[in-house]
Amino acid sequence: MNTDDPIKRFVEKDSDIEEMSPMDPPEAFAPSTVDPVPYEDMYPLLQKLMDEHKVFVKVLDNFEEALTEWQQNKWIFNDNINKSFKELFSFLDVNTPEHNKKEEKQLFPLLHKRLIESGEHSGDEVPKTGVDIMEAEHIQVAQLGSLCLNFLGLGSRMQDRTSRELTFEYAYNQGKEIVEIMRLHIYREDETLFPLAMKLISKDEFENL
Repeated sequence: MNTDDPIKRFVEKDSDIEEMSPMDPPEAFAPSTVDPVPYEDMYPLLQKLMDEHKVFVKVLDNFEEALTEWQQNKWIFNDNINKSFKELFSFLDVNTPEHNKKEEKQLFPLLHKRLIESGEHSGDEVPKTGVDIMEAEHIQVAQLGSLCLNFLGLGSRMQDRTSRELTFEYAYNQGKEIVEIMRLHIYREDETLFPLAMKLISKDEFENL
C-alpha cells in the first residue's frame, strides 16, 4: 500500500530550520531587531518619554506586588494594598493621559508617516505600523483601568461573600492584564519604536516637534 500510495507518509524535515513550539513560544521581551540607541544619544523628547516610562514601571511594580498580596490575603485590603492601588489609578487618571498626548500629538504622526515611507508597516490594504499598535494599547489600558476600578467598587458594596470574592477576582485579572500590557508596551517603545524614530526623523524635525 505504501509503495503505491501517492501521499508521502513520512516527510523528512530540514534540520537547519528552527521550529516554534506552542509550549515554547517566542519570548515577548526578546531583544529588538532594531539597532539600539543609548539613552544619552536620544533626542530630548524621547529622553523625556523614557524618563516618564521609568516612573510608571515603579508604579506598576508596586501595584503588581499589592495585587499578589491582596490575592494571598483572600481579597482583604490593608494600608499597603490601598496605597498601591490608589497610586496606580491616580497615575492612570492624571499622568498617563498627558504622557500619551505627548506621544500621539507630537511624535506619532510624523513617525507613522516615516514608517510607512520606509516600509516598516503591515501588508494590509490600509497599512498599519507600530504607532497604530501603541495607540490601540493606550486605549486598551484606559479601558482596563476603568473596568478594574469598577469591579473593585462593585465588590466592596456586595454583602454576599461568594459574589464579592468573584467580583474581586475579576478586578484582580484586569489588574494583572494592565501590568502585562504596559510592561510590554513600554519595552516596545523604548527598545524598538524610539530607536526607529532616531533613525527616521532628523534632528531639525525633532526640534520642531
